[in-house]
Amino acid sequence: MGSIEDVNAALADEGKMVMAQVAPAVRVTIGEEFGLPAGTIVTKKLVGALRQAGFEKVFDTSVAADIVTIEEGTEFLNRLEDQEDLPLLTSCCPASVFFVENTFPKFLHHFCTVKSPQQGMGSLIKTYYARRMKIDAKKNFVVAVMPCIVKKMEARRPEMEFDGVHNVDAVLTTKEAAALLKSKKADLNGANETGFDSLLGKASGAGQLFGQTGGVSEALLRFVAWKLEGKKARVLFKEVRGKKGFREAEVKIGSRMLKVAVIDGLNNLRDLMSSEEKFHSYDVVEIMTCPGGCIGGGGQPESTPEKLEARKKALHNVDAMETVRVASENPEVKELYGSYLIEPGSKVARSILHVSRICLKCD
Repeated sequence: MGSIEDVNAALADEGKMVMAQVAPAVRVTIGEEFGLPAGTIVTKKLVGALRQAGFEKVFDTSVAADIVTIEEGTEFLNRLEDQEDLPLLTSCCPASVFFVENTFPKFLHHFCTVKSPQQGMGSLIKTYYARRMKIDAKKNFVVAVMPCIVKKMEARRPEMEFDGVHNVDAVLTTKEAAALLKSKKADLNGANETGFDSLLGKASGAGQLFGQTGGVSEALLRFVAWKLEGKKARVLFKEVRGKKGFREAEVKIGSRMLKVAVIDGLNNLRDLMSSEEKFHSYDVVEIMTCPGGCIGGGGQPESTPEKLEARKKALHNVDAMETVRVASENPEVKELYGSYLIEPGSKVARSILHVSRICLKCD
């Protein structure tokens, strides 16, 4: 869904307000398309270049990752309390969702019901942001800059709309976004450094970890720890970090011992789901399709083991530099809940941020 031509047409249409949202992984990869070393953090340069190319607003998808973490974490704690539908399967990777739908549909109810950060951000731009800024949501044209080709398919799914309006109107891969910027003479190297737009622009360190395998789990564990242990809870969960395509960790939070599996690669996912006993031995299973997660996505610049390691290290550095590292402590997210979503799992939250995971079918 979406191409450079579609985005160019929207940018040329005076009746549209064209906005971009940028995935966490893109900030440490798109620089490679402009001759920079792998893992160079270009967040503010990229925002400046997108503005130069004609985007009126630029948002950070990592803020939606924070919201996904809170909604997902709340859902997980409820399941843990009831001992139902465990393990919780994370659902940010559309290729993994499609795979389970078509290969292991009996496990669909294990998926978290929260939309991916891409779709969650699109929903929030066209509801919360549009209402706050008094903008006609139907005039908004939301472009998602993503590391993943399959995100285009995700954006076309019928459940990924609200009141008949698509959450996301076009998806550009990292490489396509770089090509668009070059065509607009918006050189990343020479771009002015600017920040994301406010209201949906300031993410926690946890939200930005979503760009690599293990990041979703670590963000979730941070939230759970703060909920169960308070503000003295630890922030780093290095147990879920690593290079292997299948890894597991046991983490004690409060009085509970949680068992987590972190997977990238559909072969590893198939192996796990082929053994129901092993699958049901976990509390959380994070699944990604691409090596290293989104930093190795199909829409990214060429990936090598060395480049993946540099990108991963860069995201860890981004997280370490943030003063807020737990999703629920993000001031922008607190404001959003206070003024709009009310609380995790509320009627409003469920209407725009959640979907059924029981009988989804691919187009």
